[in-house]
Amino acid sequence: MNGFSGDPSIGHKIRRIRNQALFKQVKQVQFDRLTIRERQIIQLLARDYNSPQIARLLSISRATVAQHRKNINRKLGISSFGQLYYYALAFDLV
Repeated sequence: MNGFSGDPSIGHKIRRIRNQALFKQVKQVQFDRLTIRERQIIQLLARDYNSPQIARLLSISRATVAQHRKNINRKLGISSFGQLYYYALAFDLV
């Protein structure tokens, strides 16, 4: 039993929020290295925009979007969309 007398998913949600808060605390320095544009791109990716759509929306080339994505992956030390999405959740970008 999770200590709650209602919905058993509440305990799961509390653990998820706690894990995200811990992740955010540990990863804050890495996240702070991102530029405003890189944060915009993370936010758009997390909202299911693809690179061509991002390029059009931000009035930049696809190559520039690709370079931003490489920089994001390098700065955050990630290699998958799942990892990127977790950053977006933890840092309130979605």
